[in-house]
Amino acid sequence: MPATQREILQVLANPAPETEGLDHRSPASVSFLLGTGGDRRIWPDAITRRNRYGTRATPADDEISFSSTTASNISREGFQAAGIELARLMDIASPSPVATDEWFADIRDRIAGNLGCAGAQIVLAASGTDAELLALCMVAGVSRRPLTNVLVAPDETGNGVPRAAAGCHYSDLTALGNAVEAGAPLDGLPPDRIEVRTIAIRNETGEPRHQHEIDAEIIATVELELRRDRDVLVHVLDASKTGLPAVTRQAARHVAALAPGRVRVIVDACQFRGSISRLGQDLADGFVVALTGSKFIAGPPFSGALLIPPALAEELAARSDIPAGLAEYTAAQDWPAAVRQRMSFAFKSELNLGLGLRWVAALAHLDRYAAIDEARQSLVKEEFVRLVRSRIDAVKGISLHQDDEGDHLGSRAMVPLTVTNRAGAFAAFEECQTIQLSMRGLNGGPICHVGQAVRLGSRTVLRVAASAPDVIGVSARMSAGQSPQQAFAPIESRLDAFFQKLSVVLHRPRDA
Repeated sequence: MPATQREILQVLANPAPETEGLDHRSPASVSFLLGTGGDRRIWPDAITRRNRYGTRATPADDEISFSSTTASNISREGFQAAGIELARLMDIASPSPVATDEWFADIRDRIAGNLGCAGAQIVLAASGTDAELLALCMVAGVSRRPLTNVLVAPDETGNGVPRAAAGCHYSDLTALGNAVEAGAPLDGLPPDRIEVRTIAIRNETGEPRHQHEIDAEIIATVELELRRDRDVLVHVLDASKTGLPAVTRQAARHVAALAPGRVRVIVDACQFRGSISRLGQDLADGFVVALTGSKFIAGPPFSGALLIPPALAEELAARSDIPAGLAEYTAAQDWPAAVRQRMSFAFKSELNLGLGLRWVAALAHLDRYAAIDEARQSLVKEEFVRLVRSRIDAVKGISLHQDDEGDHLGSRAMVPLTVTNRAGAFAAFEECQTIQLSMRGLNGGPICHVGQAVRLGSRTVLRVAASAPDVIGVSARMSAGQSPQQAFAPIESRLDAFFQKLSVVLHRPRDA
């Protein structure tokens, strides 16, 4: 699967007879390119055409998806947008042909415009995990001391994040197709340069910790690391895999003020489930923001970005010493020209076309979602959670555990379902994985997607979540004059089919 992006562009621009199927005007080319510029997790299976998340790079309108906490099929709107933008980049006959650097700049400008953060610089990243690695390398590049990375809830973020947070290769193959040694430090990041401190957001039984306890631990940790003469990168978790926030913004501002320029804050908004206005305030506070277009926004998996506040962007351009090993992960066109052209950094790759196309598909949703009033966004999210809650009791074998209750569910538009076995005990993690796979099967109802299993102490949850297209659809129907009940009817119909199939799957013979 790995291929250099320049080779792909050359084939598309001048298809030989034997590669006619890769003509950039064909849907097959769009689908193929959407699976490039990412690691093995998004490579399609040769038979099912699904990636490791179970999603497709072609529209699947007949499938039911409440899996935006993990990954979604590309929408028809997103697929069409990707095709149009590919033609704009490749086809000189296009009404608006564009150069590569301008094409990627347009993507960054659209992201910034939707988030109201025109002053920030945006660096594209293949995934949320890659964004973590980017952020660490940026901070290491402007720091002259050893660096401590304070990671929050590593068990409720991406699986590769702990390695990336330590400045190590998290897999043996990067999104740019470069073979590396998993677990080894990046070139230019000595093993003793980075230390990781972790902060849990749940106790050993899976019960959420109080926010004031987490804040107190964060503050104490930062104070200790400063006394050790280390610089610090602090994570704020906007929403975990189960929707929990961790580290209040007040605590984040406090630790940043302890040693300006030595304590940096990154907001992990990769689930993209909070308000857009909050992210704008984070940037105004000088925080870096990591997000993706592939969770709540429901673009294809592997579309991440880092939003860099102006002051840090200026530091990066003026005096950074970014570790050379980052070139295995990031391409020149991922970076804005205003920063890239002033950096003394040797990129190995010019562009990541697949990443750009995945963001184009995500922007087909983000453009419309960002135009909706935040009050209406909240109304739809909260009503979705109410509709899910109202269906749980009718299905034996699932419940909303008391430890997962809270107002954060409505604002995050997700519900974690605790699964039990026939004996009434908590189902094993592996059993929940099997249930998730069975929901994607053909037996018992339509193909249904649910968020991946997450361990919470002795129990495991599957996550049902709304996405930006759900909010867009309800809002559009309400704006067209439908009552709220009418506007939510399509979602209710899909939820009914989803829970009916879940009931069938749960009542098949399972290991006790």
